[in-house]
Amino acid sequence: MEFSLLGPVAVSTQSGELPLGPAKRRSVLAMLLLRPNTTVSVEQLTSSVWEDEPPEHARTVIQGHVSKLRAALADGGADAYGVELTTRGSAYLLRLPEELIDTYRFSELVNLARPEEAPHDAVPLLREALALWRGPALSGT
Repeated sequence: MEFSLLGPVAVSTQSGELPLGPAKRRSVLAMLLLRPNTTVSVEQLTSSVWEDEPPEHARTVIQGHVSKLRAALADGGADAYGVELTTRGSAYLLRLPEELIDTYRFSELVNLARPEEAPHDAVPLLREALALWRGPALSGT
């Protein structure tokens, strides 16, 4: 299972890309992925999903999106990858190994590339990091 933020927000498995649904659901997932293994409050999710005034039933809409995300992740075999989306009071926690997120892998590759120490080793690492980009970050949200 791989989570992509460096381009369209997506979740890929060995059997293909998971259907994530509408832009607001992808926005909820993106917020959770930007703060992996950390609780994200319903208020934080609400303010990220609605730029203007959120609807009165925003909490219910967020709960619905989280429920659908849980189902999609379960269908993709999230348990086998150590991925779990849980509720913590009035917040949500997406627990996962961070190396499943492309932004984490990008940062790691850039940190490993030390042109001042070994320029010939840095170039392939930087190319690999750049190859993770699939378009404008967080598109589709």
